[in-house]
Parts: sequence; structure tokens; C-alpha cells
Amino acid sequence: MISRKPITWGGATLVLLVVGCILAGCGGGGSSTAGSTAAIITAAPSPEESADAEILGTVLGRQEAAVEAMRHVGPALPPRLARLVAYFRAQEQEHIDAVLKALRGLKSPARPTVEPLDWAGLKTDRERLAFLYDVESSTIDEELSAVSKLESSWPRSLLASIVANQAQHLTLLRQALGDGPLASVPVPFENGTTEPPAE
Repeated sequence: MISRKPITWGGATLVLLVVGCILAGCGGGGSSTAGSTAAIITAAPSPEESADAEILGTVLGRQEAAVEAMRHVGPALPPRLARLVAYFRAQEQEHIDAVLKALRGLKSPARPTVEPLDWAGLKTDRERLAFLYDVESSTIDEELSAVSKLESSWPRSLLASIVANQAQHLTLLRQALGDGPLASVPVPFENGTTEPPAE
């Protein structure tokens, strides 16, 4: 049989003190952590972050307009070209998602100003392709303009990688408009101002 020794008042007091110290330590640490987490979540953006967010909002509006244009114009093209435009549209949507993530990093909500684009008068496949070429070119121009104005380095890197992808879209659109492989390669410094191939 295990013999149980009675706990003296001195031993009981020691146990209570140890338990009290542990609980006090845990409680204090928990509230401090919760307070700092809340402070991080509710921290207001700095003036630089707000300025960058405004610039990215303009870019986002342009990107959303491009996706909408591709959604309307692409299906009217022959199947091969329609698939190509659908592929472009999926990539543009990924660009939008990345810019939205950047805006969250800047502690700012997305407030895009969607640019209205008119595709109603397009009648031929060439007109549709030239319209999409112009949409991509203007989007590149908008993004490059934003790169030079942004204060934060990581949104600049993001937009630079997006522009590189869209320049590849222009290459494929030039081929669809009749340029050969060599002529369809962008100029050494693609900035969205190169005209589409002439008929």
C-alpha cells in the first residue's frame, strides 16, 4: 500500500504560489501578444504605402478592363485564336490576383478605376486582333509608367515581371496579325508603343 503523507500548510502554500505564478505569467504573455497582433492588423498605411496603393489601383483598373475586353472579343475569333486569347485572359487574371495581393501588403483596399473600352464596332478577325493588341500595348504602357512612380521595390518587381509576360502576348498577336517569327519579336525596348503589323 502506498502511504500518503498529509500536506502541511507550508507545502500547500508553496504549491498555490507556484500555480499562481504560472497562471499570472501565461495570462500576461497572452494579452501582450494579442495586443501586438491587433496593432499589426489595424496599422494604418504610411503615406508612401497609400501613394503606391493609388498607383496600383489605376493599374488594377486597366488590367480588369483588359480581362473584360478579352472575355468579350476572344470568343468571336476562330477556335485557335479564341483559345490563345483565353490563355492570355487567364494570365491577365493571375496578374490581377498578384496586384490585389500587393495591395493587401500595402494595407490598402482595392479601389480600381476601370477604364471603359469599346469593342462594339469590331467586324473582322483582324480588327478584333488589332483591338486586343492595342489593349495589351496600353496596359504595358500603364504598368511601365507605374514602375517609375512606385516607392516600394517589390511592387516594381511585380509589375516588371507582368510586363515581360505581356510583351510575349504582343509577340504572338503580331504573328496572328501576319508577322513572321523574326518580325514578330518586340523591339529591344518594348514599351507598349510599337504599332501592330500593317495589312
